[in-house]
Amino acid sequence: MIKNENLIPGASVLVAALWWIVEPTARGGLEAVAVLVMMLLAWRLLARRSASLRALRRAVAREQVLSELGTVLITTTDEAEVHRHAVHAAEKLLAECPGARASLAATAGDGFAITDSAGEGKAAVLGRQVPVASVPADVLARLRGGEVVRIADMAAAGYADVDEATSRPYTLLPLINGERFFGVLSVSALAELPTEVFQALQALRTQVSLALGSVALTAELTERALHDPLTGLGNRAMLRERLTAAMARSRRSGRPVGALLLDLNGFKQVNDAHGHLTGDELLRVVAERLRGCVRTEDVVARLGGDEFVVIVEDLRSARDAVVIADRIVAALDEAVTVGRRELRTPASVGIALSHADVTDPDELLRMADTAMYAAKRRGGGSYELHGAPVAPEPSPVAAAAPALHGATLTPSTLRGATVAPALPHGATVDRRRPKLPV
Repeated sequence: MIKNENLIPGASVLVAALWWIVEPTARGGLEAVAVLVMMLLAWRLLARRSASLRALRRAVAREQVLSELGTVLITTTDEAEVHRHAVHAAEKLLAECPGARASLAATAGDGFAITDSAGEGKAAVLGRQVPVASVPADVLARLRGGEVVRIADMAAAGYADVDEATSRPYTLLPLINGERFFGVLSVSALAELPTEVFQALQALRTQVSLALGSVALTAELTERALHDPLTGLGNRAMLRERLTAAMARSRRSGRPVGALLLDLNGFKQVNDAHGHLTGDELLRVVAERLRGCVRTEDVVARLGGDEFVVIVEDLRSARDAVVIADRIVAALDEAVTVGRRELRTPASVGIALSHADVTDPDELLRMADTAMYAAKRRGGGSYELHGAPVAPEPSPVAAAAPALHGATLTPSTLRGATVAPALPHGATVDRRRPKLPV
């Protein structure tokens, strides 16, 4: 059996010629022609069959790519991973297209960012930022409307900043789920995409759009579950999760965690006198001021009502926590303007530091709560420091602890003190807005 059907035409002519040589008569000539025709017909049938088999194999391969993509996207919860899987699946679908490249342009601020790319020239486009201003308005409108856009010449279509890497025909497949527009799957090749490849890419974009919608919904639900809807701060669930993790890290590093629990003096009177809408606006301003008093990595959460908690890690000394409390008291002692009203709700802050005997987040918060109520009893803006156990080798601060009970801390007293050798366990320190350097 001849394995390559392209050899059959030549073989047919050779057989017919040999037939004519063997029987060089009119009848032999007719028989030779008949043999040639029959062999050519057989070659055409075989060629069609082979083409059908190749098309079938390619179709099965495309279905396999889409099936594998669908399976992996079911368990993917990270947007970047969805992008990566989408682009590499598109690259497989484009395997038969010379010069093919697939890229994913995700929405990023006021424009798009090429988050992933595969195929010819991917390095030239990966990571590019595409401002909205560089995309023709009509193309952008069509994409946001869910329409697939084919562009033969980007410069002629009105695109700005077209260079050698981007100067080629494109098929732009928008990634949309409901009202959410996630970006564009951009596909290009040296020739027009075969119909069956384009149809497979359409199926791929549907899968990817659904996956991105699922990821976005999961992130939104997680955000709601872990954040206070009024202020945008973390809620009790987030606080417990982050505090548990922070205390675990503290046990490994040996550096304590500080919990600062505060509430607002006079907040109930604001609600009673001016209504809950005014109270809500006041809480939003307080949340913003608290964010400004801490580092980006610190946790600020709202327990409910007018109670807030700040979690700070990697403290070097008790003074670190005191300085943050001083900032908070100073920031919240300033009047808040809501409408035409100037409102003042000074904060009472309780500070507690973790140590070897405190392993439970609830216990640390109870210590901070106890200190906060001690500060609150004095009224006005103030804070109270809950003491930690005395270390085996006391420092000057620990040695002076009995005399400090109930006294005001000063910068010179706190300078150089470590957290562990602070105060006798259970002791508190009075603090009325000290003037400490930040």
